[in-house]
Amino acid sequence: MDWDREMIEQQLADHTRRQREPDPLGKQALFSATAPRTGPLGTLTLECSVCKRESPVRFRELPRLAMPVSFTLPRRYHTFMKCPGCGRRTWLRAHWRL
Repeated sequence: MDWDREMIEQQLADHTRRQREPDPLGKQALFSATAPRTGPLGTLTLECSVCKRESPVRFRELPRLAMPVSFTLPRRYHTFMKCPGCGRRTWLRAHWRL
């Protein structure tokens, strides 16, 4: 019976010691995000029709995403190009975030 009590106390001591030590790869690192940097005119974000992610895009990245072919139609997701979020060629729509 003493063996069980010693094992439980040892596990409890290990657990409380681990709680006090900071974990650089734990929840805090997982959920802490830096604020997105916006330009003087705001940020252009592309929303994907497949993965539904909104990805901020710089103007210099647009030609790379549009290659080899990109076209625009008057519809909800209006531009056909490569999604920066999932990497597929699909329909996207653009938003300005100020």
